[in-house]
Amino acid sequence: MANDWPLVGREQELAFARRALADPEVCGLLLTGRAGAGKTRLAKVLLAELAGGGARTHWVRAMSSASTIPFGAFAHLLPGSADGSGDRAHRLNQVAGHLTRGAEGRRLVLCVDDAHLLDDLSATLVHQLAATASAFVIVIAPHGVSVPDAVFAMWKDRVAERLDVGELTRPQTTELITAVLNGRLDDGAEHRLWSLSLGNPLFLRELVQGGLDSGSLSAEDGVWRWSGALTASPRLVELIETRTDRVDADERRLLELLAFGEPLGSDPLVRLGAARVLASTEQAGLVVSERTGRRLNVRLAHPLYAEVIRRRTSPLRQRDTYRILAQTLDLTGARRAEDKPRLVRWRLAAGLPTDPQLVRAAAETLLRKDFPQAEQLAAEAARMGGGFGAKFLLAQVRIAGGRPADADSLLSELAGETVSDAQHARVAATRARNLAFGLNRFEQASAVLDTAETAVSGTQDDLVTARAALLAASGSSRAALELLGPVLDRNRRGDALRLAALVVAGGALATTGRTEACLGVVDEGLEIAARISDASAPGARVRLEHARIVALCRAGRLEEAEDLAGDDYRDAVRDRWGPAVAGAAASLGTVALAYGNVRGAIRWLREALAAEVHDQPYEFRPAVAAALARATAMSGRLAEPLGDWDGAWVAAARGEPSRAAELGSAAAAAALADGRLAVAAEIRHDLLRFGADPGEIPSAGGMAALYSAHAAAGSDAPALDAVASSFADVGARLLAAEVSAQAYRAEGKNGSAATSAQRARAWLASCEDAATPALSSLETPLDLTVRELEIARLVATGLTSRAVADRLVVSVRTVDNVLHGVYAKLGISGRRELASVVGPLASGSSPGDGP
Repeated sequence: MANDWPLVGREQELAFARRALADPEVCGLLLTGRAGAGKTRLAKVLLAELAGGGARTHWVRAMSSASTIPFGAFAHLLPGSADGSGDRAHRLNQVAGHLTRGAEGRRLVLCVDDAHLLDDLSATLVHQLAATASAFVIVIAPHGVSVPDAVFAMWKDRVAERLDVGELTRPQTTELITAVLNGRLDDGAEHRLWSLSLGNPLFLRELVQGGLDSGSLSAEDGVWRWSGALTASPRLVELIETRTDRVDADERRLLELLAFGEPLGSDPLVRLGAARVLASTEQAGLVVSERTGRRLNVRLAHPLYAEVIRRRTSPLRQRDTYRILAQTLDLTGARRAEDKPRLVRWRLAAGLPTDPQLVRAAAETLLRKDFPQAEQLAAEAARMGGGFGAKFLLAQVRIAGGRPADADSLLSELAGETVSDAQHARVAATRARNLAFGLNRFEQASAVLDTAETAVSGTQDDLVTARAALLAASGSSRAALELLGPVLDRNRRGDALRLAALVVAGGALATTGRTEACLGVVDEGLEIAARISDASAPGARVRLEHARIVALCRAGRLEEAEDLAGDDYRDAVRDRWGPAVAGAAASLGTVALAYGNVRGAIRWLREALAAEVHDQPYEFRPAVAAALARATAMSGRLAEPLGDWDGAWVAAARGEPSRAAELGSAAAAAALADGRLAVAAEIRHDLLRFGADPGEIPSAGGMAALYSAHAAAGSDAPALDAVASSFADVGARLLAAEVSAQAYRAEGKNGSAATSAQRARAWLASCEDAATPALSSLETPLDLTVRELEIARLVATGLTSRAVADRLVVSVRTVDNVLHGVYAKLGISGRRELASVVGPLASGSSPGDGP
């Protein structure tokens, strides 16, 4: 990492300073701001500019060790004869004259850093140089400190301008890190660095350096991600300790209380006798107060102060701190909802007696906001003898924590401790879903449900819902919805059971094209998830939000889907909860693919699969992986397919439309048989995009209606142009470009062909990295048929006629006959000229060998 970071986000400050330097009435500039805000960096840039313009520049840094020595800060600039003899005026004139004569007629510019530490004579010298216009003086002083009267008088008497240098904004912070790392930050890393640095360039620099040194900050596919805990550089720790160590014992205790418990209300702190230290630490810039509703809260002035103070506090001191925090909160009665889990955590950390049921309740409350704390409390509740409820919660937390094997062991143990059919059913249902979606053991999951169904009396809807989830995951949407209907009818109360059924129903309905039904289910499910404290609620919310985005995209409501997915992602990054980040990234990838932004889709879908999460959304993870394979193939690159649908796209990218049509037809038939009408409609439209006969496109509303219109247009160029406009109207720009390309081919060499091609390229401009088969006609001769183009492109890669024949399952003679026709149409003599005429195949495809 470069020693000098680029100066980013200081355009306004630089412009202000340059105006002051150009104004003959101004002879000084006072730069002030918080420590680390970039005052010194800004001054160095200005000084370098002035030196480059011919000015004589000097840098002076005041230090506390020299603050009692006359001209201590200027010692390195003093003439040898300046020995301290003579009166004050004589010595001032002597030093000033030496500096001005040394400029040799050039403009003299003096920069004084840490001017609050200047001795009196040095401060007077600075004022005299500016007041007599002998030099332009740039003075740097931290915000909130007292500077010598002579320095203050420069600004008071309008000899100098004052410029407050603030922290960088969030966009400026991101711009700076991107410039330094020469790569893009993922949103999680960007949020983390912003929330810890709050735009302070010095703190930001040390955080980045610490992350690079520890490996916590690393690049993958050109994107920088942060994994693991915060790693502050030793210099950063020293910088913060320098600020937080200059306090007395009472102030130190207040800082510790805030480090472990912020924010804290000011009233209970005042009752504890902290009024004096509240005032002194706020004046010193160590704490800040802010009003939240009717409560006046106090917190540390910077989040990094808390990180460093916590690290330096011994375990015994921590325990005592938590005891005081618990007593402080008891003074207010812990009336707010967020107070109860805090009180429980503090009592446990202080070693005070606590009811295990309260510990379990606190864990459930924290699941959405602070997963690590929730996990610790769940384990503590179970250890304290919280009974079945505490153990079951711990199993759920282990599932959410990405430890399905540990969860299965606990659930297996719990199955022998249940005392009712309802408990047994819930444990078995949870274990089955964990086996299927956490451990990918679907057969064992089904066997667990079979055993439980025979062991309990009557119908247990937990088991029915789990069975429906397994069916939906296997693609059997119709069967899953048929099971769920009676469950939802029997369970009208908004509890965890109804929520689980709604989650499965929402995902299944999104595949059928029943958009309004899906959105209704999602709305109800989200309302329940926000209200109940069950451990399944946060994960349910992630799945419901993703189902909503999928349904909206298939309905052609892309802008609405994009807005909601963006909101979900920003909330997830802010909360730093892995499952929500993965789910929202998957949603953004789904929207990007619907728009035709292939590059964006690949980015978001990769993030969804690679996110460091606690509760990976396993139910739709395979669908996300398959969508990534399709998006990659749409960029002209090859990927490993998971099923027939994405396999069709990979075949198309390899230049094998016949194979693509075969796989796509099989995938569409399977989707249709399972009741996934919206999916079947999309796959059959993909067949049309491959140049194959799509058959009848199912009626599933939304985008399916446009797919049908596209199929009905055939080779009618005006009809195709109309369909292209319809796709563009809903935002599906890649589909619009493809249909316009088809219209261009249908129009042949008519005058309107150029218009269609122009429209196609205009829409394609916003579809980054798109390279689908349907676009090939924009760059290839109009006279070739789909079969001729397929064979020509395979031969252009270097395949022999035998190899092409084997790949396409045709005879060698057929390949050679087609090639002769291609040569005649294109006016070329043979194979060597094909590649320059028909274009390349997908990157990653290989010619292979053939006889």
